[in-house]
Amino acid sequence: MVRKRIFAAHINRMKPIETLSLFEELNQELVYFLADLSKEEWLLPTALPDRTVKDLAAHLADGSLRRISMQRDHFFVEHKLDLNQLDTLVQYIQQLNREWIVAMRRVSPRLLVEMIKKYDKEVFEIFSSLKPDDDAMLPVAWAFQQSSPNWFDIAREYTERWHHQMQMRLAIGRPLLMSERFLKPVYETFLLALPAHLNNCYAPTGDHLLVVELFGEIQLRNRLQYKNGCWDFCETDSNMAKTNVRIPASIGWMLFTNTDRNIDNHLDVIKIEGDMELAISVLNMKTVLS
Repeated sequence: MVRKRIFAAHINRMKPIETLSLFEELNQELVYFLADLSKEEWLLPTALPDRTVKDLAAHLADGSLRRISMQRDHFFVEHKLDLNQLDTLVQYIQQLNREWIVAMRRVSPRLLVEMIKKYDKEVFEIFSSLKPDDDAMLPVAWAFQQSSPNWFDIAREYTERWHHQMQMRLAIGRPLLMSERFLKPVYETFLLALPAHLNNCYAPTGDHLLVVELFGEIQLRNRLQYKNGCWDFCETDSNMAKTNVRIPASIGWMLFTNTDRNIDNHLDVIKIEGDMELAISVLNMKTVLS
């Protein structure tokens, strides 16, 4: 099995993705949503194996507590693992997640909501104190980076909080937060991983121009060129593309976050022209460490 290594992937973006202004509203939506759940709804299963709504809420609380522990208090869990290997990092993170979720099953939903409300606010205050272009404390590993700017680390945290809240809402049948203002920065952040992802898994013969487009709730188009043995974003005329992949915005996030692991469920609404193997590689991109 090929062991994917984290490396310093180039982020070809002139303008950072601004997500900090959305944190307080997204966190408030989560608190309102959780506070309204019945005892039975807390225990409903989500799309993630062996994870209930309460488990995912506990996971979000853990993310805030870990962030505060590391970034405010400079407290790090000791280990002897090589976390530059992506598969090792994934295994380590998933072990931490499982340990926390099991322990938090003895905590009441009310207390869990109180924790989320308190510590999400502290995380927002930490993020607000950072300079966007300075090096982040944590790199964005699913984008295969060894170092990342603060704005990208913050955007990663935004997508984490957004997609887990959507998984909980899906489990209960509540409306999703699919307005353009919430959704566009999610996809802008996710797609930053695409060049590095493709460099790890797909090399066409000769030069190749790829266009990936999101449609529906938002309209977003990214152009990528394979040239000199490497994928990267480009501004080339999309009419020259050899492969076009058009993904409904209501579907793409579920594939990228393992909310739905079966691409075949959605091929009837995903529009593909050109290299099918390359298109499937795009759809297999993961923006979570699982």
